[in-house]
Amino acid sequence: MGAVKSPAVELRSLLSLLVMLVEGWHDLSNKDYDCWPLEKPDEYNMLDCGGLEMTWVQRPPEKAVSGESFNVTYSVFASDSFYQYAVQNGILSHSNATAAKEFCEEHECPVRWKDANGDNCCIYHANIHSCPLAFMAKGGICGPWIPDDGQIFTHTLSTAGKMSQRNWTAKVVLVHVGVTSLIAHIRVGRIQAALEAKTTVLPAVVCGDGFCEEEEGCSICPADCGECPLSVEIRIAIALPICLVCTGFILAVMWFQYQKQKMLWDESWIIDFTSIKQDCIIRTATGSMMSAPPAPSDSCVSCVTALSSCTAAANTARRKYFTQTGRYDGRTVAIKKIMKKAFTLSKTIRKEVKRVRELDHPNLCKFIGGCIEVPNVALVTEYCPKGSLSDVLLNEDIPLNWGFRFSFATDIAQGMAYLHHHKMYHGRLKSNNCVIDDRWVCKIADYGLQSYRKEDSPDGSSSSQQHLIYTAPEIHTLSDFEPNSMSDVYSYAIILLEIATRSDPLAKDDVHSAEYSQCPPLAELISGKTGNSCPCPTDYTELIERCRRNNPSQRPTFEQVKKMLYKMNPVSPVDMMMTLMEKYNKHLEVLVSERTQDLMHEKQKTDRLLYSMLPKQVADDLRQGKHAQAQTYSSATIFFSDIVGFTELSSSSTPYQVVDLLNKLYTTFDEIIDNYDVYKVETIGDAWAVVAGVVGTKMPRYCLFGDTVNTASRMESTSEALKIQCSSSAYQLLEQIGEYVLICRGNLQVKGKGDMVTYWLEGKKTSVTQKAVTSTPGTPQDANRVSYNPIPGVLPSDPL
Repeated sequence: MGAVKSPAVELRSLLSLLVMLVEGWHDLSNKDYDCWPLEKPDEYNMLDCGGLEMTWVQRPPEKAVSGESFNVTYSVFASDSFYQYAVQNGILSHSNATAAKEFCEEHECPVRWKDANGDNCCIYHANIHSCPLAFMAKGGICGPWIPDDGQIFTHTLSTAGKMSQRNWTAKVVLVHVGVTSLIAHIRVGRIQAALEAKTTVLPAVVCGDGFCEEEEGCSICPADCGECPLSVEIRIAIALPICLVCTGFILAVMWFQYQKQKMLWDESWIIDFTSIKQDCIIRTATGSMMSAPPAPSDSCVSCVTALSSCTAAANTARRKYFTQTGRYDGRTVAIKKIMKKAFTLSKTIRKEVKRVRELDHPNLCKFIGGCIEVPNVALVTEYCPKGSLSDVLLNEDIPLNWGFRFSFATDIAQGMAYLHHHKMYHGRLKSNNCVIDDRWVCKIADYGLQSYRKEDSPDGSSSSQQHLIYTAPEIHTLSDFEPNSMSDVYSYAIILLEIATRSDPLAKDDVHSAEYSQCPPLAELISGKTGNSCPCPTDYTELIERCRRNNPSQRPTFEQVKKMLYKMNPVSPVDMMMTLMEKYNKHLEVLVSERTQDLMHEKQKTDRLLYSMLPKQVADDLRQGKHAQAQTYSSATIFFSDIVGFTELSSSSTPYQVVDLLNKLYTTFDEIIDNYDVYKVETIGDAWAVVAGVVGTKMPRYCLFGDTVNTASRMESTSEALKIQCSSSAYQLLEQIGEYVLICRGNLQVKGKGDMVTYWLEGKKTSVTQKAVTSTPGTPQDANRVSYNPIPGVLPSDPL
């Protein structure tokens, strides 16, 4: 598409020529600025600025686009000579240059520039003018006046200020295309000055005007210049991701197809029967175990062949189903033997195994592998230790509230809905092949693998009768039928009936009745047992009736069954278990709290007993396994006591009387020492002792050692009945206290100590004031006497 040249482009080519033809007024004095008188300025009457100077700080750009704004800054400066010049020539009406300078640099101007004039403001007018030179037809010059042949455009508002402001800034917008003369114009007193600069104004680029200009292009304005052709790089950048995506998609499809074929021909699921460690313990459906009698054969199948004898010993009133288990790959697995005389691993069986291996749902019993060697053809699946749903329901020792029953029903519905979603139908659904794992989750077993499971010999009469109970009426007469979704729903209805009644649908006298086997009666769901009734019997009964309808099209799908069960029991099994756990937790917290309180009481009793036998610090150290360190006391008072005549008293009294006497005596003694900083260690014979260290590890004793012990023992052995004898050291300490009455006994020969001066402790002093309050008035001699209280346990003697 050819570009059309606009008139604006032709105008730009003439701008440079026009600039050369126009002269500015500043060319007269070779400066960018000049001065004029205030009245009638023109290009011929310019004045000498006399020291007033102007200069651009931020010049206008050489080129500007029409309509776009830009900033300009100019500076105004006046030297000292200017103020002298201005006063002499009447430019400023001040008496001298100093006053003029002070006025220009310090005097504030009015806030509104319109109120400013030469009397109240130094620079009372400052703005930017623009003069488009294209309007000057006669070639005149542009200054601070309106020329006859041109126009002046004012682009900024006028401002006013002091001379000391120096820099003045304004925002300018030029519109007219061509060379424009920008003039910074100021007025000072009766003189005005102007600073000039020229700018070339370019036309604005407008996309959509129909002209493709130089500044425009196909990338900027495709409306005027047309669409840009795609470059090679862009084409590669677009094509490469598309190719990569397509290639990736094709490879992904091929990979999935390969994986399907690989899984079809994969034989990693095949298990060697000899690699399974057979359990010679038969596990019942409820998790109990039963020892199998030894078989004459030593082969791996000896445990399997022994099942018949164990099964025969089972209780016939409540039939239990036994599962043969073994250890494979480090876990317990369930083994289901399939009676086949010959086995061929056909493509049909491979497809069945592939479909089963692709299934993964928490309510499906997981397929682990299979054995394909005759006569040990078997299926190896996940083992669920709680057994089948039938045996759990029939076991009255297992309490099942309706929360668990709804959970079982929901688990089966979820597993069957998953199977039907993957276009797989069970065909043999009954309570015996719904097993329960160790977390009480019900899982569906014996699904899929129709060709693999097909046995050579027909089922027995009992199994056929049971299978007939769970079979839908529309397929009773068919010897060979393909299972479908509606037949599974009918079987599910019988399981719902078993869950509600907790009874065997075959446990009837007329078990061989065709009428009963084809349509078992719907029992009353509201039982007479307290707390064991269905919370919503009407809805539950309606669900069973809908699932048992003779017309298959009127039966609900398992997705609908799930919704109906949720309406009947919106509480999830997890929430139910959490509620039970919370109740148990609260009960356990109360029980633990009670046991903790009992433990604390017993600990306090033990601590009191231990602290009564040993000092607290010593007892704590010994209890923590630490060695009790002996302590040294620089000053200690030790008291030894003795019961005078204790031997004669014991001989004339019964043992019970002696014990009773000692108990009362030392109990009184203990009550007294509790009020003081005294510690009683033990009684050895009839003596008391205060101790300072532990001796021994078996029956430890806290003993006191040192010369003080010997002295205290001598004080007791040389004392008299009903008296307290103390040494001179104890006497000095009591005298310092000054509250006790002591009488000197005199010199006493003490064994191992020689002559010692001892004292009798008679009692404790009582002040005269206290005596006067508690006693009646007496003689003056009585007031001067010092009374005292006798020591507890000591008989009073004559006053001193």
